[in-house]
Amino acid sequence: MKRSTFLLAACMAVAAPAVLAQGPAYPNKPVKIVVGYPPGGASDIVARLVAQELQAMNNQGFVVENRPGVGGMLGMSVVAKSPADGYTLGLGVSGTLTTGPHLTKTRLYDPLKDFEPITMVAKAPMILLASPAFKYDNVNALVREAKARPGELMFASGAQAFELALQLFKSKADVNITSVSYPGGAQASIDVMSGRVPLMVDTIGAQQENIRTGKLKPLAVLDSKRSPLFPDVPTMAEAGVNGYEALGWTSLVAPPGTPEAIVQKLNQQVGQVLAKPEVKKRLLQLGFEPWHSTPQQAGKIVASEYAKWGDVVRTSGMQAQ
Repeated sequence: MKRSTFLLAACMAVAAPAVLAQGPAYPNKPVKIVVGYPPGGASDIVARLVAQELQAMNNQGFVVENRPGVGGMLGMSVVAKSPADGYTLGLGVSGTLTTGPHLTKTRLYDPLKDFEPITMVAKAPMILLASPAFKYDNVNALVREAKARPGELMFASGAQAFELALQLFKSKADVNITSVSYPGGAQASIDVMSGRVPLMVDTIGAQQENIRTGKLKPLAVLDSKRSPLFPDVPTMAEAGVNGYEALGWTSLVAPPGTPEAIVQKLNQQVGQVLAKPEVKKRLLQLGFEPWHSTPQQAGKIVASEYAKWGDVVRTSGMQAQ
């Protein structure tokens, strides 16, 4: 009996420091999710949807903080420099983690080293669109026309991501199409709908109403699979342009060095959130598709996309601003 008592006491003595080292259960105070864009945008809506669900799961505040500037990268720089305690997170997007850093002279962070990946959250597939007045309704015919009239076809570019999508298309299809810059996708779509410019790329979510009403003509989805919103629209590969994919997406990240236990807990909880039918439905309404991954998979996706778009920037001759 004495020996059992001694062993129990010894085990408790060893366990006590470990229990103390763990500290209070996470989270025990409000968690901030930084979004690099103003309220009301697509990434802000996704962040608030996830934050609301995580708040209910943890009975603790998850608050979205908007820190717009430098194409969304100002907010991400705040995340990169925050304490690695799990109480400041960031909603990274493809523009702030894989394309924007290649097109900005002043590097605010290293997207491959300055963040701890938690999970992918949702993808926002892009789509190649044409004016209703454009005489072709498929990519093969478009490519033939572009080859017959090099440099004459015009493309309305409303954002860096869409310009990069065009540059990748030009490379893969071996065509020459002239880009015309616009302040945003909404302004670009006005000229395409009117027929002043025949082509553009945007996210499916941003233009789904104009597609449904016939104001814009879909030619191809830029994802590796068809969109559930427009299942009759082929992918670029199905349309004959192999090796082409251009995706917008969001991911949840933390400052580097955030404890693995916190990363894993958040990863599992976000997975549960994205599996909810009402969350899936809301994301689809916005033009997003749920995309849960492991932290390791998220890190590999960012690294692969970063390298891919870096190559596109270099080969296209696009200049950092």
